[in-house]
Amino acid sequence: MFFCGIDGGGTTTTAVVCDECGKIQGSFKAGSINHYGVGLEKARENYVAIKEQLIRLLGSEPDITYIGNSALDGEATDEVVQQLVGGIFHKKILMHSDVYIALLGFTRGASGALLISGTGSMACAIDQEGNFHTSGGWGQILGDEGSGYHLGMAGIQAAIHFHDQMAPPTLLLERLLAFYRLNNLADLIEIVYGSSPEKGNIAAFAIEVEKAAQQGDEVSIRLIDDEVEWLFRLSESILKKSGVKCLGLYGSMLVKSPIIGPQLIARYSGSDVKLSYPRFKPEIGALFGAFTHENISLDKEIIANLSLY
Repeated sequence: MFFCGIDGGGTTTTAVVCDECGKIQGSFKAGSINHYGVGLEKARENYVAIKEQLIRLLGSEPDITYIGNSALDGEATDEVVQQLVGGIFHKKILMHSDVYIALLGFTRGASGALLISGTGSMACAIDQEGNFHTSGGWGQILGDEGSGYHLGMAGIQAAIHFHDQMAPPTLLLERLLAFYRLNNLADLIEIVYGSSPEKGNIAAFAIEVEKAAQQGDEVSIRLIDDEVEWLFRLSESILKKSGVKCLGLYGSMLVKSPIIGPQLIARYSGSDVKLSYPRFKPEIGALFGAFTHENISLDKEIIANLSLY
């Protein structure tokens, strides 16, 4: 019996396959399956490509495939599953949000909460009764406070405001011109409003805000303090909704940032909230979901084998 776990992010999809003992059979990358981002037709084309790679790997479809899709905010109905993969996959398909499988990678289905901050931001949790909760995740237009995009855009705006003599001086203007290789600030308009603007291009500037803060730039320091405050509020929100005291930290802003993660951790110093980092990647979390659905206990052998991924 073979299981497939899929992490369908906004730009890239990762699939991993294992047997009933958790032994990894292989993994691969594929195109986005986010039908809001690439359109339903393209998403279905990418599902076809995923199935073809799975057949090359196994000789047939996996017996059960658990998909975490970034276009979803909860468990997919049968109608949604049929719309997305009907006529493509012919064996058992389970589908939930990508944040849910990331949470499973942290809790393995037990109660706990996960704070996510990368390009976007969101928090989710499973409470003691097994209910799923979320906070944030509204996207860059409605929110995404505490994210790389939010900090990157705030840094860009601070640089523009200084340029227009509307705000205090900041190193961010110089860094903005250098980072995007601009001859003049007006060239920024094409990057932000061009034919195919990417959230990642904006979020990438968050690193420059951190570098400026490390140089003592007061504007950048304030911007980072604001993002840490938003992340603290987001984490407090999900902890309150779920009633749990175990919080995982996930995403580049929390794991790789030399400033934001440590500052948020400091906010919880002396509290009864236990902070830690997920041991398993989201695609492995999807495998946990598949095993659990089949009433297969995640025993020591399975965990040990999946730990080798």
